[in-house]
Amino acid sequence: MKKELHNKIIRFQISCIILFFISAPILLWMLKTPSSNKKVKDFEYNWQNAVDVVPQPLLAQVKSSLPETKLDKKSIKVLKISLDSGGELFVFDYRSPKLCGVGGCLYEVYHSEGERFLQIIADPKLPASQKFIHVKNYTFMPFPCLIFTQKTNMNSMLSLNKYCFDLGRYTHFHETWTPIGKTKK
Repeated sequence: MKKELHNKIIRFQISCIILFFISAPILLWMLKTPSSNKKVKDFEYNWQNAVDVVPQPLLAQVKSSLPETKLDKKSIKVLKISLDSGGELFVFDYRSPKLCGVGGCLYEVYHSEGERFLQIIADPKLPASQKFIHVKNYTFMPFPCLIFTQKTNMNSMLSLNKYCFDLGRYTHFHETWTPIGKTKK
């Protein structure tokens, strides 16, 4: 009887180990894979004139929220991110020295409905092969995460700063470092 119980326990342990080795990689793959139901429609990394792309009421709201800088709205550039769920995200680049400092320049992310989701100081000066902003979809997020690439004090390394939507705005999720030329999307 003891030997039979011992054999059942061994078979149970072996079954658990096999199940673990089959299910763990599948679970990890599912967590890392972006949603097949994409939240971002065919994102193109293309800065455009804000006056040509942004609805005028939103552009007026954005311009009025800035400090007195006498900013020419024709100089403002925007990166438009269309969402499958409706609406768009706009990343504003004001291209004004008055909105820049030692760490970089002011960038803001607005939803097409007028809500400002993020203000960030960032430096867009990167090696030619690198993109300043990447967009990453996750099935469990209402909006895509935005990854801002930045130079570091080490000439061969870049910093990738991930911002994800949480509690009504984008918050800094984490920072990773990667060698230049090895940037992950």
